[in-house]
Amino acid sequence: DITERKEFEKKINDLARFPSENPNPVLRLNKEEVIYANKTSQILFEIGEGDKVPILLKDMVIQAMDANITKTAEIELDNQIYSLVITPIKEANHVNVYGRNITVRKIAEQAIQKRNKEISMLLDAARAVLQYSDFKVVAELIFESCINLIGADAGYIALLTPDKKQNKVIFLDSGKLQCEVDPDLIMPIRGMRANVIKSKKTLYYNDFSDTDWINLLPKGHIPLKNILFAPLIINDGVKGLMGLANREGGFTEEEARLATTFAELASISLLNSQTLEALEKSEHKYKRLSNILEQKVEERTIELKESEEKIQNMITNISEVLLEAEPSGILTYISPQINNLIGYQSEQLIGLNFMDFVHLEDTNLFKKMADKALETKKAVSIECRLKHKKGYFVPISARWSMVEINNEFKVFGLVSDNTERKKIDEMIKREIKQLKELDQIRNDLIRRISHELNTPLISILNGSQFLLDSYNDQMSDEAADIVDIVHQGGYRLKEIVDNLITVYELETEQLIINIKRVNLIPIIKECVDNIIFQADKRKIIINIELLSEIFVDVDRRMIKKVILNLLSNAVKNTLPNGNIFIKSIEHHKFIEIVIRDTGVGLTKKEKLLIFKKFGKIERFGKGMDVDIEGPGLGLYISKEITKLHKGELLIKSKGRNKGSTFILRLFLN
Repeated sequence: DITERKEFEKKINDLARFPSENPNPVLRLNKEEVIYANKTSQILFEIGEGDKVPILLKDMVIQAMDANITKTAEIELDNQIYSLVITPIKEANHVNVYGRNITVRKIAEQAIQKRNKEISMLLDAARAVLQYSDFKVVAELIFESCINLIGADAGYIALLTPDKKQNKVIFLDSGKLQCEVDPDLIMPIRGMRANVIKSKKTLYYNDFSDTDWINLLPKGHIPLKNILFAPLIINDGVKGLMGLANREGGFTEEEARLATTFAELASISLLNSQTLEALEKSEHKYKRLSNILEQKVEERTIELKESEEKIQNMITNISEVLLEAEPSGILTYISPQINNLIGYQSEQLIGLNFMDFVHLEDTNLFKKMADKALETKKAVSIECRLKHKKGYFVPISARWSMVEINNEFKVFGLVSDNTERKKIDEMIKREIKQLKELDQIRNDLIRRISHELNTPLISILNGSQFLLDSYNDQMSDEAADIVDIVHQGGYRLKEIVDNLITVYELETEQLIINIKRVNLIPIIKECVDNIIFQADKRKIIINIELLSEIFVDVDRRMIKKVILNLLSNAVKNTLPNGNIFIKSIEHHKFIEIVIRDTGVGLTKKEKLLIFKKFGKIERFGKGMDVDIEGPGLGLYISKEITKLHKGELLIKSKGRNKGSTFILRLFLN
C-alpha cells in the first residue's frame, strides 16, 4: 500500500511551491554547497546559503546525483527522527531535499513492536503451559520468555517447602556470571522473599547492594545490583517464587506487571502439574487394583476354568507334585508324581491327611504356615520332611495358597523333591567352613609372623640407627653403606609388617578408630615432612596449596596413615625431577584432600586393581625410573580406613605417563 507515500509526495509538491513557509526542512544542494535552505533547515542543520553541504547529507547527495535517482533516508537530529526524500534535478546539477518529522510515528511503531514482543512472549509461555505437563520444563520455558522480555540477566523459579519456611530451586539461570552456590541448596525464607510471600504481591528493589539483605546471601552467590520477586499463587496461597536480578537500568512497575503475568502462567502450570500428578496417582492406584483383580481372575481361571486336558498335560509334564486339599489337610487330589517322591500311588493318598506324612519335628511350623495362608490368602512356602513308604524321610519344598471357591476354601499346592539340593547345600556349607578355616589360618599366620618379626626388626632398626649415629665416622664407607642399607631395609620391612598387622585388624574387624574433631592441615604438613626426604632424593618438588584450617571428625592416627600412604605412592610413581601437588578444598557438605602427581599414570585396567589387596601395579622391566618396592597394601589399607570414616577415596588418571590424582573425600556430617 503506497497511499501514505503518495500523500506525502503531494504535500511535498504543495510545500515546494512555498518552501519558506514549510515547517519541515527543505534544501537545495549541489555536491559542495548549500544553494537554498528554508528557516527550519537552517536551524536544524545549523547552516546557511553558501555553506558546505552537511556531512550527514553529503554522501546521499553525491549518490543521488551520480545515479540520477531519488533516494530516501531516515536521520536522527536533536532526539528527533526525520524522513528525507532527495530528488536530483539533473539539468540544474543540484538536488532538492524534502524532510518530514516522523518522531511520533517512530515512537508509536516502537511501542507496537514492544507490545507485539510482549504478546509473543506471553503466547510462547501460554503455549508451554498447554503443551507440557512437566512443571520443570514449563518453568524453564516461561522463565526464558520472561527474562528475554524484561531484560534481566539472572534469576530462578523455586517452590516453597510444605512448611513455607524454605524454598527449593526448580530452575536457575545465573546469567553471565558463574554462581558457586549449590543449586540443590534449600534456602530459608527471609528478607525480601518473606515480604513477597506475606504480601502476595510482586516486589522489586533497585539498590539491593545497599541493603542489609545482601548479608543473607550464601557464600559464592553472584553479586546482585537489583532484584524482583513475583509470587506463584494457587488458591490464594503462595506456592513458589520467580526471582529476577541484575536488569540494566533497574526494574519499574512495567517490569513488575509483566513478571506478575508470567508468574500467573507459572502458577497455572504448577496447578496443572499437581492436578495431573494427583490424577496419575489415582490412575496408578486404580490400575494396581485392576491388575490385582485381573491377577485374581487369571489365577482362578487357571485353577478352575481351564480344560481338563490342559490341566492333565500340565500335571503330566511337570516334575513337581500338584495337590488339592481341604483346609484341614485332607487330600482331595494329588498328582501321580507323588509315587516317585514317597512311594505311594496317588489313589492311595486321597482322603488321607497330608499332615500325617510330615515329620513330627516339622509339624508345628507346617501348621503355622497353613494358618498364615488361610489368614492372608497369600501363597506360603516351607521346607520339611515327608515320610516315605519304606519308612525313611524325604526332604521336600512345598508351596501352597488358599483359594475361595463358592464360599469354601481349598488348598492348592506344589511339592518338589529337595534331596539333591540338600546334598548341594551341605557340600557348599562344608566348602564355606573349610574356606573360613583356611582364612582364619591365614589371618593367624599373618598376625603371628608380623608380631614375631616386629621384635627383631625393632632391634635391627635401633641397632643400625645407633651405629649410624654413634660410629659412622669410625666405619669405612663400605661398612657405613652396608649399615645404611640394613637400616633402610629394616625400615621397609617394618612398614610391611605394620601394614600386614593393619590388614589383619581390618579383616577381623579389630581395628579400633578413635574419632575426634581435629584440624587436618597440621596432619597434612606432618605427612609432607615425613616424606620430604624421600622426595628430595628423587629431586621431586612438592607443591602445597592448603587452607589455614579444616576441622573434621576423624581418627588422627588413621587419617595420617591414609595421607602418608597417598604421598608415598605419589613419590614412588613420579619420575625424578617431577612434581607433586597437594591441595585442600572445602565444599558445602564435604572436604577434599587432592594429591596430584606428574608420574607414570594409570591405565583403565590398572585403576580397577589399584585399591585391591596386594594390588601392586608391576613396573619392573618396563623402563620406568620409579620405586617398585612394596607388596601393594598401602592403597588397600587407605581405602578401607576411608570407608571406616564413611568417606571416599577416588582415583583419576588419563592414562600412561599422564600422571594420577587421588582424592580423599571426608564428609562434614
